[in-house]
Amino acid sequence: MNIVEIQDQLNQQGLDAYVVMHNNRFIGQDILPEEHKLKKLCGFYGSDGLLIITAGRSFLFVDGRYELQADQEVTNADVEIVHQVPNFLNACRFLAERNLHHVGYDAWCISVNQAENVRKKIKNLNLVDIGDLVGEEKPKNVQIFSREARFSGCTAHEKIADLAKWICQNDAQYFLLTSADSVSWLLNIYARDLTYTPVVRVYALVDMNGHCVLFGDHVQTDDLPLYDFRQMENMLAKLNNVRVLYDPEVTPVKMLGMFSEQVELCQAQDLCRMRKAEKNPVEIQGMISCHIRDGVALTKLLHWLEKNYKGKTEWDVVEKLHEFRAQQKDFFSESFASIVGSAADGAVVHYQPHEDSSRLLEENNLLLIDSGGQYLDGTTDVTRTIVLGQPSADMKRDFTRVLQAHIALARAKFPEGTAGIKLDTLAREKLWAHGLDYKHGTGHGVGCFGNVHEGPINISLNGSGYGFRENMVTSVEPGYYKKDFYGIRIENLVYTSKVEDTFDDDVNFLMFRCLTKVPLDKKLIDKYLLSAEEQAWLNEYHQSVYDCLTPYLNEVEKRWLKEACSPL
Repeated sequence: MNIVEIQDQLNQQGLDAYVVMHNNRFIGQDILPEEHKLKKLCGFYGSDGLLIITAGRSFLFVDGRYELQADQEVTNADVEIVHQVPNFLNACRFLAERNLHHVGYDAWCISVNQAENVRKKIKNLNLVDIGDLVGEEKPKNVQIFSREARFSGCTAHEKIADLAKWICQNDAQYFLLTSADSVSWLLNIYARDLTYTPVVRVYALVDMNGHCVLFGDHVQTDDLPLYDFRQMENMLAKLNNVRVLYDPEVTPVKMLGMFSEQVELCQAQDLCRMRKAEKNPVEIQGMISCHIRDGVALTKLLHWLEKNYKGKTEWDVVEKLHEFRAQQKDFFSESFASIVGSAADGAVVHYQPHEDSSRLLEENNLLLIDSGGQYLDGTTDVTRTIVLGQPSADMKRDFTRVLQAHIALARAKFPEGTAGIKLDTLAREKLWAHGLDYKHGTGHGVGCFGNVHEGPINISLNGSGYGFRENMVTSVEPGYYKKDFYGIRIENLVYTSKVEDTFDDDVNFLMFRCLTKVPLDKKLIDKYLLSAEEQAWLNEYHQSVYDCLTPYLNEVEKRWLKEACSPL
């Protein structure tokens, strides 16, 4: 259905509005292009958003990352863009404030937590599950493959045994896993159907004895018991006199109605989500190794750009970067669609060029490149902002301020368990002091051959309260965006490591160790704005980049990198 057809359906059912979420039944996971309901309805192609359809108008909710993008992509005059965090609670508040109380939604796309928050905080709201009115194209059959323990660091048998023990400790018989990346991590199983994320989109029911059953449509495997979602409903309805654990943050509210009254449903945080956030030694080593290979690809690109950017487009950069990445050992795919924005396009935080609509690279202007790779031993995500030609004084000043913000957080030491929401201001304060800011988070958790955006950790003003522990991987990515002129972002991935020498023996302190190995553009740095400590950090970082990458470069590239990494 399109918007007009959905409005007719609302009229027939006596409803005031219909809420369309970006996700499908795999909440928080990537989707296929053909599953992008918001693009079908209003043209918006961002990776997060929410659409409210009412009888008269529609309202697209986007956060600060997508404000400019939504303005460009949404051409329907009957769709109003609302600058609010696109979650179900905000949408329902928006409707209640307008006396629209009878709201339709798809219960597969709303988590238990989201639904409970709305019911607790908004009275006199009638939520009605009317399913998916938009409709999705059916994906092709997906073949599962296994990832070897030499990459994962732990066998599926070991992980399942740990989960089964935890189920017993919670006096339960089952745990229902509805997060695709958790199931993939638990069983070391992956797939190629999603463009950038190798997870298998299935649910899993694991019992206290370590038996595991999978549920999913259009998935093929010869090694694991697998049933489609229609069969899942019948199987769950037959459970009696058992205790089932589930994570309300990622379990669709639709699931709760599938169990009989004889089943005790208990909320619990997904153990796999917590375990995979704390990388094991093999995963940390894999992340270190793949970031060196990824650094080689990015360095080759930066070297190539210096002499070849004239006459090239943003899309040419996307293709050339893919070419360099694909040459690296154990490369699987990009980890997200590459963001390559020249000049004003760089100010669109998640701008993505297309082959048939791509700006020519502009001399004496900035080029923002945000990209990442999936490798069998890890996942990368890196942003570099470079100047093509010579920078203006404003560009140098703004870039250096963003660099200072990056260094402030990258150098931080903090007690174990500190939440990302408390770390966020360490970076922003450096920009706030000069009247600058950015409308996105400062960091997000990263999987190891999994989701490039992985919970439960993040670093944001509105971020998770989940505390950092040892061997967690996050991005550090402050930025500044001057509308209609340029965008600046500096992003490295880091992992948490214990600080050995502290004054308080009763408190474990953590620090960040850098994974990303890609030089920063020194032409954009005003060293006179940097403190001695900041200059020392940058020189040390560049020395590590040079030492790690030179064994994999030719002589011409080595000479270029030596200059790029020379001390300020």
